[in-house]
Amino acid sequence: MRPECQSCPVRRDGLCASASDAHLIALGNIKHPLWQVQAGGCVFAEGDASETVFIIRRGWAVASTFHENGRRQVLRFAMPGSMVGFETTADGFMPCTTEALTDLTVCPIPRQSLIRLCQSAPELALRMASLLAAETISDWRLLGGLGTCNATERIARLLLALCQRQNRAFGTGEEEFALPITQTLIADATGLTSVHVCRTLKEMRAVGLLSFMKGRLRIMDWSRLAELAEMSGSRESDFPTPTPNPRLGPEAWSEAAWRRMSDRCPSSVHIGSHVGST
Repeated sequence: MRPECQSCPVRRDGLCASASDAHLIALGNIKHPLWQVQAGGCVFAEGDASETVFIIRRGWAVASTFHENGRRQVLRFAMPGSMVGFETTADGFMPCTTEALTDLTVCPIPRQSLIRLCQSAPELALRMASLLAAETISDWRLLGGLGTCNATERIARLLLALCQRQNRAFGTGEEEFALPITQTLIADATGLTSVHVCRTLKEMRAVGLLSFMKGRLRIMDWSRLAELAEMSGSRESDFPTPTPNPRLGPEAWSEAAWRRMSDRCPSSVHIGSHVGST
């Protein structure tokens, strides 16, 4: 077994979680040396004919695609343990672009070699299918909110899902989380403008839901944020779970209150800033 496989920080949660020592050795034999991608660098681009699957060991990445009108849609935020690059279009090209949000360490594995290994290791194949299905379901539910939720609910769903994923992966039980994403990225993930995202984040901070600074997010009230997002209040839930007959209750949650708070927020913001830096 390769030394980097023995010390892999995502071995407990990623593809290798169910792998036997023999399968770990087999994976080590087919994988390429680790890649280091600097923040802002591209792992692969939409339309590339990539033959490599990547498992993220350290750092965050973002997968996105561009619409015909030139606007970008963020599809997924990938964290340690995530697998990116397995899906291809019918003609074998990458359907999206994946970029490093922070300095990134990835484990590259040739796609066809991985498929052949899975054919001889059913438990590894099931683990990979489970990981891909889980991420797909999570993506569906977050993207589905674009058509059914208002701006505040969309942002709440995204932030809560990112925090729950970190709690599930690291089991910290903390209220403070890494959030190395800009307001522009939140806008591209929620179908909003950066100005609208800035105003909404200020409103959420003003009513005591969360605070943020220097790439960190602290959730002040899990239950209220989960109610607003119409998601499970569990800190380790990986997916949004609709709550029956959601009621926002307090006057502070009414649409009128949100509008009144929006009127007090400045309309001029620095669009490219990280969350909480304005």
